Amino acid sequence: MLKRIMILCLVIMSIMGVGCVNAATPQITAINWSVNRENNLRVVLDCTQLTNAKAELTDTSLTIIVNGKLRPTIGRRYSFAGSTVKSMNVSAQGDKTILILPLKRPLKSSEYKLFLLRNNPGAKRPDRVVLDIVNGDRTVGEQKSGGIANCIIPTYSVAGGIRGKHITLDPGHGGSDPGAHGSVTGVEEKSITLPVAKKLKDILESKGVIVAMTRTTDVDVWGSDATDVQELQARVDVAEKNKADLFISVHCNANTNKNIGGFSTYYNPKTPYDEKIAEFIQNRLLKTANLRDLGTRSANLYVNKHSSMPSTLVELLFLSNAREEKLLRSNWFQNKMAQAIADGIEDFYKQNGGVS
Repeated sequence: MLKRIMILCLVIMSIMGVGCVNAATPQITAINWSVNRENNLRVVLDCTQLTNAKAELTDTSLTIIVNGKLRPTIGRRYSFAGSTVKSMNVSAQGDKTILILPLKRPLKSSEYKLFLLRNNPGAKRPDRVVLDIVNGDRTVGEQKSGGIANCIIPTYSVAGGIRGKHITLDPGHGGSDPGAHGSVTGVEEKSITLPVAKKLKDILESKGVIVAMTRTTDVDVWGSDATDVQELQARVDVAEKNKADLFISVHCNANTNKNIGGFSTYYNPKTPYDEKIAEFIQNRLLKTANLRDLGTRSANLYVNKHSSMPSTLVELLFLSNAREEKLLRSNWFQNKMAQAIADGIEDFYKQNGGVS
């Protein structure tokens, strides 16, 4: 009888997870790598849960130390082509995984970036540790200082109200990319998003926000010869460099059906807060006029997906709709939309109740 009781207790404990000392230890389940068209190397470690990592740089090697137990089936040596990294050796040291990348040349602090990506259930992607290295000519954003770069849970804050928050605003398009065109006057999207973002900047700063903008004039952010990815990543880089708590991209919509109109906001559910900020802004925009509610929508838009902080892309009505084009061009309605976005952001910080 005693033996049966002991067996039953062990079964119950195993179901409840009691006594599973290693249950909370992150595990590295896969290591993948790729090289983009600019010959930049990306190494991705799939993890069972969000973890942390750090990088240690010398003149001859880059070492990545990840808090996660390496599964035995994962490969231990990788070879690369390029001007910076020739190989990668992977080893397990208890509950840590060590990646050593010998260098063909000294690596500058601005030429690599170590960061985390939260799990994306919609895309069936786990929590990940990501390393980007310039293995060709172009540099990535500054990430390191004093020989050690730490990669922990992104440092954005959603607590404590709007005052003192760092917010990056991204006026969509610009320079060589005009965006959509108005169906009546031919007005370009880039000439709407910039003044709205500037008005929004003024309102936010009056509330004590520290605002950065991806552009303040009619220019390309990366440069006129950029690929789409380069231009979009350059906008994300501004937010990352300024350690933004929030990233807001401002756009106008268009459709071949000139009767379609309304407000919509897009987000990628990479943090617990992306959908929330989109909803707060959408609710405020709907109060500006009797216009259609196209809702908040989950999407894999580049700037939302690749920014580490909560973000949303706001579609300010349709330039293809004659009535809405007129509203978008008017100074008074641009003021209303800027105020609505600012109010939505403030609502988010007042009502979210998140943790820093």
